Amino acid sequence: MIETMDDIAWQAKALTESVSSFLEGAIDMHYHGYPELTLSVRARMDDVDVLKLAGRLGMRGIVIKSQMWPSTGRVYLLRQVVPDVECFASITLNSVVGGLNPWVVEAAASQGAKVVWLPTWSSSHKLGQGRFARRMKEWWPSMVFEPALSCVDSKGKVLSEVVTIIRLAKDLDLVLCTGHISPGESLAIAKEAERMDFSHLIFTHPLSDSVGATLEQAKEMARRGAYVELCALNVFYGNQLGKMFEIIGAVGADRCILSSDAFMEWVPPGPEFLRMLAGRLLVAGVGKQDIQTMVRGNPAKLLGLPPVESNHQPRGDRERAYVENGGQVNGTGCCSTE
Repeated sequence: MIETMDDIAWQAKALTESVSSFLEGAIDMHYHGYPELTLSVRARMDDVDVLKLAGRLGMRGIVIKSQMWPSTGRVYLLRQVVPDVECFASITLNSVVGGLNPWVVEAAASQGAKVVWLPTWSSSHKLGQGRFARRMKEWWPSMVFEPALSCVDSKGKVLSEVVTIIRLAKDLDLVLCTGHISPGESLAIAKEAERMDFSHLIFTHPLSDSVGATLEQAKEMARRGAYVELCALNVFYGNQLGKMFEIIGAVGADRCILSSDAFMEWVPPGPEFLRMLAGRLLVAGVGKQDIQTMVRGNPAKLLGLPPVESNHQPRGDRERAYVENGGQVNGTGCCSTE
Protein backbone atom coordinates (compact mmCIF):
# COMPACT_ATOMS: atom_id res chain seq x y z
CA MET A 1 0.00 0.00 0.00
CA ILE A 2 1.38 3.41 -0.99
CA GLU A 3 0.03 6.41 0.92
CA THR A 4 0.31 10.02 -0.17
CA MET A 5 3.87 11.19 0.46
CA ASP A 6 4.22 13.44 3.53
CA ASP A 7 0.81 12.50 4.98
CA ILE A 8 1.17 13.70 8.60
CA ALA A 9 -1.28 11.17 10.07
CA TRP A 10 0.54 8.34 8.29
CA GLN A 11 3.91 9.63 9.53
CA ALA A 12 2.71 9.79 13.12
CA LYS A 13 1.59 6.16 12.96
CA ALA A 14 4.71 5.05 11.08
CA LEU A 15 7.02 6.51 13.70
CA THR A 16 5.59 4.07 16.26
CA GLU A 17 6.68 1.04 14.20
CA SER A 18 9.81 -0.97 15.00
CA VAL A 19 11.62 -0.73 11.67
CA SER A 20 14.25 -3.25 12.77
CA SER A 21 11.61 -5.99 12.58
CA PHE A 22 11.12 -5.16 8.88
CA LEU A 23 14.51 -6.72 8.13
CA GLU A 24 13.55 -10.14 9.46
CA GLY A 25 14.41 -12.46 6.58
CA ALA A 26 15.73 -9.60 4.41
CA ILE A 27 18.42 -10.04 1.76
CA ASP A 28 20.64 -7.16 0.63
CA MET A 29 21.19 -7.83 -3.09
CA HIS A 30 23.89 -5.15 -3.53
CA TYR A 31 26.55 -4.80 -0.86
CA HIS A 32 30.18 -3.90 -1.60
CA GLY A 33 32.58 -5.84 0.59
CA TYR A 34 35.98 -4.72 1.81
CA PRO A 35 38.44 -4.36 0.22
CA GLU A 36 36.45 -3.18 -2.76
CA LEU A 37 38.78 -0.76 -4.55
CA THR A 38 42.02 -0.13 -2.70
CA LEU A 39 42.96 -0.99 0.88
CA SER A 40 43.05 2.75 1.58
CA VAL A 41 39.36 3.18 0.63
CA ARG A 42 38.12 1.84 3.93
CA ALA A 43 34.71 0.52 4.94
CA ARG A 44 32.99 1.04 8.28
CA MET A 45 33.21 -2.67 9.07
CA ASP A 46 34.89 -5.69 7.58
CA ASP A 47 32.74 -8.38 5.95
CA VAL A 48 32.69 -10.67 9.00
CA ASP A 49 31.30 -7.96 11.28
CA VAL A 50 28.79 -6.87 8.61
CA LEU A 51 27.42 -10.40 8.41
CA LYS A 52 27.24 -10.62 12.21
CA LEU A 53 25.33 -7.33 12.28
CA ALA A 54 22.98 -8.68 9.61
CA GLY A 55 22.34 -11.69 11.84
CA ARG A 56 21.56 -9.48 14.81
CA LEU A 57 18.98 -7.65 12.72
CA GLY A 58 17.43 -10.96 11.66
CA MET A 59 18.49 -10.68 8.03
CA ARG A 60 18.63 -13.78 5.88
CA GLY A 61 21.61 -12.90 3.73
CA ILE A 62 23.78 -10.53 1.70
CA VAL A 63 25.08 -10.54 -1.88
CA ILE A 64 28.67 -9.31 -1.93
CA LYS A 65 29.55 -7.31 -5.03
CA SER A 66 32.91 -6.09 -6.27
CA GLN A 67 33.56 -3.65 -9.09
CA MET A 68 36.91 -5.37 -9.60
CA TRP A 69 37.00 -9.12 -8.92
CA PRO A 70 34.67 -12.10 -8.42
CA SER A 71 33.66 -12.40 -4.75
CA THR A 72 33.55 -16.21 -4.94
CA GLY A 73 36.66 -16.95 -2.87
CA ARG A 74 35.75 -14.39 -0.22
CA VAL A 75 32.21 -15.72 0.09
CA TYR A 76 33.42 -19.34 0.33
CA LEU A 77 35.39 -18.41 3.45
CA LEU A 78 32.71 -16.09 4.90
CA ARG A 79 30.16 -18.89 4.76
CA GLN A 80 32.40 -20.92 7.06
CA VAL A 81 33.16 -18.07 9.46
CA VAL A 82 29.55 -16.77 9.77
CA PRO A 83 27.36 -19.77 8.90
CA ASP A 84 24.14 -18.33 10.39
CA VAL A 85 23.74 -15.68 7.67
CA GLU A 86 23.60 -16.64 4.01
CA CYS A 87 26.24 -15.02 1.83
CA PHE A 88 26.07 -14.98 -1.98
CA ALA A 89 28.92 -14.46 -4.42
CA SER A 90 28.87 -12.42 -7.62
CA ILE A 91 30.91 -11.19 -10.57
CA THR A 92 30.85 -7.88 -12.45
CA LEU A 93 31.72 -8.14 -16.15
CA ASN A 94 34.18 -5.27 -16.40
CA SER A 95 37.28 -5.47 -18.56
CA VAL A 96 39.47 -6.41 -15.60
CA VAL A 97 37.81 -9.87 -15.46
CA GLY A 98 37.41 -10.39 -19.21
CA GLY A 99 34.38 -8.24 -19.99
CA LEU A 100 31.32 -9.63 -21.78
CA ASN A 101 32.69 -13.15 -21.95
CA PRO A 102 30.27 -16.09 -21.50
CA TRP A 103 32.90 -18.50 -20.26
CA VAL A 104 33.82 -16.03 -17.49
CA VAL A 105 30.22 -16.23 -16.31
CA GLU A 106 30.27 -20.01 -16.50
CA ALA A 107 33.57 -20.21 -14.60
CA ALA A 108 32.32 -17.85 -11.86
CA ALA A 109 29.12 -19.86 -11.49
CA SER A 110 31.15 -23.06 -11.12
CA GLN A 111 32.85 -21.43 -8.11
CA GLY A 112 29.56 -20.43 -6.53
CA ALA A 113 28.65 -17.06 -8.05
CA LYS A 114 24.90 -16.48 -7.91
CA VAL A 115 24.66 -12.92 -9.26
CA VAL A 116 26.15 -11.40 -12.43
CA TRP A 117 26.41 -7.67 -13.13
CA LEU A 118 26.83 -6.40 -16.66
CA PRO A 119 29.62 -3.79 -17.02
CA THR A 120 29.82 -0.88 -14.60
CA TRP A 121 32.88 1.36 -15.03
CA SER A 122 33.75 -0.47 -18.28
CA SER A 123 30.37 0.35 -19.84
CA SER A 124 30.37 2.58 -22.92
CA HIS A 125 27.57 4.55 -21.23
CA LYS A 126 29.22 7.65 -19.73
CA LEU A 127 32.61 5.94 -20.07
CA GLY A 128 35.19 7.63 -17.84
CA GLN A 129 32.96 10.66 -17.30
CA GLY A 130 31.35 9.99 -13.93
CA ARG A 131 32.74 11.01 -10.56
CA PHE A 132 33.49 7.40 -9.65
CA ALA A 133 35.45 6.82 -12.87
CA ARG A 134 37.48 9.99 -12.36
CA ARG A 135 38.35 8.87 -8.83
CA MET A 136 39.54 5.54 -10.21
CA LYS A 137 42.04 7.38 -12.40
CA GLU A 138 43.38 9.08 -9.27
CA TRP A 139 43.85 5.72 -7.55
CA TRP A 140 45.39 4.04 -10.60
CA PRO A 141 46.94 6.62 -12.96
CA SER A 142 47.86 3.92 -15.50
CA MET A 143 44.23 2.79 -15.79
CA VAL A 144 42.58 2.89 -19.23
CA PHE A 145 38.83 2.57 -19.77
CA GLU A 146 39.00 1.62 -23.44
CA PRO A 147 37.87 -0.45 -25.12
CA ALA A 148 34.42 0.50 -23.92
CA LEU A 149 31.97 -2.35 -23.45
CA SER A 150 28.53 -2.19 -25.03
CA CYS A 151 25.83 -4.85 -24.88
CA VAL A 152 24.33 -3.87 -28.23
CA ASP A 153 25.61 -3.22 -31.74
CA SER A 154 25.29 0.03 -33.73
CA LYS A 155 21.68 -0.86 -34.60
CA GLY A 156 20.67 -1.55 -31.00
CA LYS A 157 20.64 -5.33 -31.37
CA VAL A 158 21.88 -7.36 -28.39
CA LEU A 159 25.32 -8.82 -29.13
CA SER A 160 25.53 -12.58 -29.58
CA GLU A 161 27.85 -12.99 -26.58
CA VAL A 162 25.39 -11.11 -24.38
CA VAL A 163 22.53 -13.31 -25.64
CA THR A 164 24.66 -16.27 -24.55
CA ILE A 165 25.22 -14.69 -21.13
CA ILE A 166 21.47 -14.25 -20.66
CA ARG A 167 20.92 -17.87 -21.69
CA LEU A 168 23.62 -19.02 -19.26
CA ALA A 169 21.98 -17.01 -16.48
CA LYS A 170 18.73 -18.82 -17.15
CA ASP A 171 20.29 -22.28 -17.47
CA LEU A 172 22.50 -21.86 -14.39
CA ASP A 173 19.77 -20.18 -12.29
CA LEU A 174 21.69 -16.93 -11.89
CA VAL A 175 20.49 -13.38 -11.26
CA LEU A 176 21.51 -10.92 -13.99
CA CYS A 177 21.82 -7.20 -13.18
CA THR A 178 22.14 -4.46 -15.78
CA GLY A 179 25.04 -2.67 -14.09
CA HIS A 180 25.87 0.79 -15.44
CA ILE A 181 24.86 0.23 -19.04
CA SER A 182 22.56 2.78 -20.64
CA PRO A 183 18.77 2.63 -20.14
CA GLY A 184 18.42 1.88 -23.85
CA GLU A 185 20.77 -1.10 -23.59
CA SER A 186 18.92 -2.27 -20.48
CA LEU A 187 15.63 -2.22 -22.38
CA ALA A 188 17.19 -4.27 -25.18
CA ILE A 189 18.43 -6.78 -22.57
CA ALA A 190 14.97 -6.91 -20.98
CA LYS A 191 13.31 -7.61 -24.33
CA GLU A 192 15.77 -10.44 -25.01
CA ALA A 193 15.25 -11.85 -21.50
CA GLU A 194 11.49 -11.67 -22.00
CA ARG A 195 11.84 -13.54 -25.30
CA MET A 196 13.81 -16.27 -23.49
CA ASP A 197 11.37 -16.34 -20.57
CA PHE A 198 14.20 -15.39 -18.22
CA SER A 199 12.68 -13.82 -15.11
CA HIS A 200 15.68 -13.10 -12.83
CA LEU A 201 16.68 -9.72 -14.28
CA ILE A 202 17.37 -6.64 -12.14
CA PHE A 203 17.40 -3.08 -13.47
CA THR A 204 20.37 -1.75 -11.48
CA HIS A 205 19.79 1.51 -9.56
CA PRO A 206 18.05 3.53 -12.32
CA LEU A 207 18.12 6.60 -10.05
CA SER A 208 21.91 6.65 -9.92
CA ASP A 209 23.80 9.20 -12.02
CA SER A 210 25.74 6.29 -13.51
CA VAL A 211 22.51 5.07 -15.17
CA GLY A 212 20.18 8.06 -15.28
CA ALA A 213 16.91 6.38 -16.27
CA THR A 214 13.53 8.06 -16.47
CA LEU A 215 10.37 6.91 -14.74
CA GLU A 216 8.97 5.72 -18.07
CA GLN A 217 12.07 3.62 -18.70
CA ALA A 218 11.78 2.04 -15.25
CA LYS A 219 8.12 1.27 -15.94
CA GLU A 220 9.00 -0.34 -19.27
CA MET A 221 11.68 -2.47 -17.64
CA ALA A 222 9.15 -3.68 -15.09
CA ARG A 223 6.60 -4.40 -17.82
CA ARG A 224 9.26 -6.55 -19.51
CA GLY A 225 9.66 -8.58 -16.32
CA ALA A 226 12.67 -6.92 -14.65
CA TYR A 227 12.87 -5.98 -10.99
CA VAL A 228 13.74 -2.32 -10.37
CA GLU A 229 16.48 -1.80 -7.78
CA LEU A 230 16.14 1.04 -5.27
CA CYS A 231 19.26 1.76 -3.22
CA ALA A 232 19.79 3.46 0.13
CA LEU A 233 22.70 5.37 -1.40
CA ASN A 234 20.32 7.11 -3.81
CA VAL A 235 18.19 8.43 -0.93
CA PHE A 236 20.82 9.43 1.61
CA TYR A 237 23.47 10.57 -0.86
CA GLY A 238 21.54 11.28 -4.06
CA ASN A 239 18.42 12.81 -2.42
CA GLN A 240 16.11 10.80 -4.69
CA LEU A 241 13.37 9.91 -2.18
CA GLY A 242 10.60 11.53 -4.24
CA LYS A 243 11.59 9.72 -7.43
CA MET A 244 11.93 6.44 -5.53
CA PHE A 245 8.42 6.90 -4.15
CA GLU A 246 7.15 7.51 -7.71
CA ILE A 247 8.77 4.32 -9.01
CA ILE A 248 7.25 2.17 -6.25
CA GLY A 249 3.84 3.68 -6.94
CA ALA A 250 4.17 3.26 -10.70
CA VAL A 251 5.51 -0.31 -10.98
CA GLY A 252 4.35 -1.77 -7.66
CA ALA A 253 6.32 -3.27 -4.80
CA ASP A 254 6.15 -6.69 -6.42
CA ARG A 255 8.52 -5.36 -9.13
CA CYS A 256 11.04 -3.60 -6.86
CA ILE A 257 13.89 -4.60 -4.57
CA LEU A 258 15.60 -2.55 -1.87
CA SER A 259 19.36 -2.70 -1.39
CA SER A 260 22.10 -0.74 0.35
CA ASP A 261 24.79 -0.28 -2.35
CA ALA A 262 27.01 0.41 0.65
CA PHE A 263 30.72 0.94 0.80
CA MET A 264 33.15 3.61 2.03
CA GLU A 265 33.80 4.56 5.61
CA TRP A 266 31.41 7.49 5.84
CA VAL A 267 28.23 5.50 5.17
CA PRO A 268 26.65 3.12 7.69
CA PRO A 269 27.31 -0.61 7.36
CA GLY A 270 25.07 -2.30 4.80
CA PRO A 271 22.49 -3.80 7.21
CA GLU A 272 22.07 -0.51 9.06
CA PHE A 273 21.87 1.41 5.78
CA LEU A 274 19.12 -0.95 4.62
CA ARG A 275 17.25 -0.46 7.91
CA MET A 276 17.48 3.31 7.41
CA LEU A 277 16.05 2.99 3.89
CA ALA A 278 13.15 0.86 5.13
CA GLY A 279 12.39 3.39 7.84
CA ARG A 280 12.58 6.38 5.50
CA LEU A 281 10.22 4.74 3.01
CA LEU A 282 7.79 3.84 5.79
CA VAL A 283 7.63 7.43 7.03
CA ALA A 284 7.26 8.63 3.41
CA GLY A 285 4.13 6.50 3.00
CA VAL A 286 5.15 3.01 1.84
CA GLY A 287 3.37 0.26 3.76
CA LYS A 288 5.13 -2.37 5.88
CA GLN A 289 3.97 -5.26 3.70
CA ASP A 290 5.31 -3.56 0.57
CA ILE A 291 8.66 -2.88 2.22
CA GLN A 292 8.95 -6.52 3.28
CA THR A 293 8.05 -7.63 -0.24
CA MET A 294 10.88 -5.49 -1.65
CA VAL A 295 13.48 -6.40 0.94
CA ARG A 296 12.56 -10.02 1.64
CA GLY A 297 10.10 -11.66 -0.75
CA ASN A 298 11.45 -10.48 -4.09
CA PRO A 299 15.16 -11.08 -3.31
CA ALA A 300 14.35 -14.61 -2.12
CA LYS A 301 12.41 -15.25 -5.32
CA LEU A 302 15.28 -13.97 -7.46
CA LEU A 303 17.79 -16.18 -5.66
CA GLY A 304 15.53 -19.23 -5.86
CA LEU A 305 15.07 -19.49 -2.09
CA PRO A 306 11.92 -20.65 -0.31
CA PRO A 307 9.87 -17.77 1.13
CA VAL A 308 10.15 -16.80 4.78
CA GLU A 309 6.86 -17.01 6.63
CA SER A 310 5.58 -13.64 7.84
CA ASN A 311 5.71 -14.78 11.46
CA HIS A 312 9.12 -16.43 11.12
CA GLN A 313 11.54 -14.88 13.63
CA PRO A 314 14.52 -17.19 14.02
CA ARG A 315 16.72 -14.39 15.34
CA GLY A 316 14.13 -12.33 17.19
CA ASP A 317 16.02 -12.38 20.47
CA ARG A 318 19.15 -11.11 18.78
CA GLU A 319 17.22 -8.38 16.95
CA ARG A 320 15.66 -7.21 20.22
CA ALA A 321 19.09 -7.25 21.88
CA TYR A 322 20.44 -5.14 19.04
CA VAL A 323 17.72 -2.52 19.48
CA GLU A 324 17.94 -2.52 23.29
CA ASN A 325 21.70 -2.15 23.05
CA GLY A 326 21.38 1.00 21.00
CA GLY A 327 22.29 -0.56 17.67
CA GLN A 328 25.50 -2.20 18.78
CA VAL A 329 27.24 -5.35 17.64
CA ASN A 330 29.81 -7.04 19.87
CA GLY A 331 29.77 -3.99 22.10
CA THR A 332 30.74 -1.64 19.28
CA GLY A 333 28.31 0.88 17.81
CA CYS A 334 27.36 0.03 14.24
CA CYS A 335 28.60 3.42 13.15
CA SER A 336 31.92 3.15 14.95
CA THR A 337 35.11 3.45 12.96
CA GLU A 338 37.00 1.25 15.43
